[in-house]
Amino acid sequence: MIGTTTLVIREILHRWKTSLLFTVVVMVIIAAVTFYSVTRDGFEKEITRNVRDIGSNVVILPAEVDQLSYYRSGGFASETMSEAVMDQLIEYRASLNHLIPMLEVQTRVRYAEKTVPVRLVGISASVPMPGRPKSPMQRSIPQGQVQLGSELAATLGIQRDDKAEVVVQNQSLRVARVNRSNGTWQDGAVLLDLSLAQTLFNKINQLSRIEAIECTEEECERTGLKSETVLSNELARITDQAVLLRREQMANARASIRSLNHSNSVVIQNMLWTMLVLTILAMTFWNTLQRRNEMGVFQAIGYGSTQLLTLLVGRSVLLTLLGGLLGGAIGSWLAHSYCLNSFEATGKRFTIDWSQPWIILLVSIVLAGLAACLPALIAATRLPADSIGKES
Repeated sequence: MIGTTTLVIREILHRWKTSLLFTVVVMVIIAAVTFYSVTRDGFEKEITRNVRDIGSNVVILPAEVDQLSYYRSGGFASETMSEAVMDQLIEYRASLNHLIPMLEVQTRVRYAEKTVPVRLVGISASVPMPGRPKSPMQRSIPQGQVQLGSELAATLGIQRDDKAEVVVQNQSLRVARVNRSNGTWQDGAVLLDLSLAQTLFNKINQLSRIEAIECTEEECERTGLKSETVLSNELARITDQAVLLRREQMANARASIRSLNHSNSVVIQNMLWTMLVLTILAMTFWNTLQRRNEMGVFQAIGYGSTQLLTLLVGRSVLLTLLGGLLGGAIGSWLAHSYCLNSFEATGKRFTIDWSQPWIILLVSIVLAGLAACLPALIAATRLPADSIGKES
């Protein structure tokens, strides 16, 4: 008597057209689900990066700042606070991330024969909150270099590619970059390293403000409080040297974008999973029912119910495995190529999370086995006389 494994292979080869159709359909569906699952990670990273680049939605100021004057002056305050506030925020794990400490002063910058009053901003690289490591929102500016706002550079007569040096507080600094216009006060500002600004203006360990992005979702869900209340309560427990301003419109827009993207992704993902489940169930059930006549013949020549069940389930699992491996590989490759070419913010650093294709393949194999079991049991337990001659 021929072994069950050999019989499975012979049966697949004998009905190669049906087997090929089953494999191709499974491959296409799994490729589609894999493609979306992999690109979904890319979409979420891309949207997170672009939403992050909208800017900080939380500003922490010295407690002495008069907020009316702060707004009236375009977001500038001469008061300062200790850098210890920054350390305390990190130590107590405030619901924030991408903390950017700044020191701002009004001064003058000179280039050639021109001297222009400017807003100078000493800025440090963004600091991630422990437990929330992410790629930096703000990178450090090398010592001895400055970045100029577009309007300031135009006033001074400095072009984007010019190798120029400007003078601030009698110190010559090289222009590393002329920033593109963004329609804010930064177009008329000078940016340089925080520690250098503190030294130039004799404000060691002093900050004018700390900008950050709120990460209050978990606390809001746990306490039922709004983001502003969560952050205010945390800051009050941490220090009395600072006050918090929340850019509500920006914060709400950021949260809405991420929430909408997540909801949309879940709907599409569920639809694709439903399509995968129904396709595998239907194809497996149909192919198993086609074997009823053969089951009668096998029973008549001495094959037992266990062998027949193994034959039917094994065929479905083997074809699903083949289609799943091909579909997973094709879907992953297409997704990776798409992400590299389409996602500017994260594309060149995009890597595939291989757990997604393997989970999809495993679920597909389990579904194929389960879908084949019921009709296989029915076919395998029927009397040979009831099965022979009833080919579907």
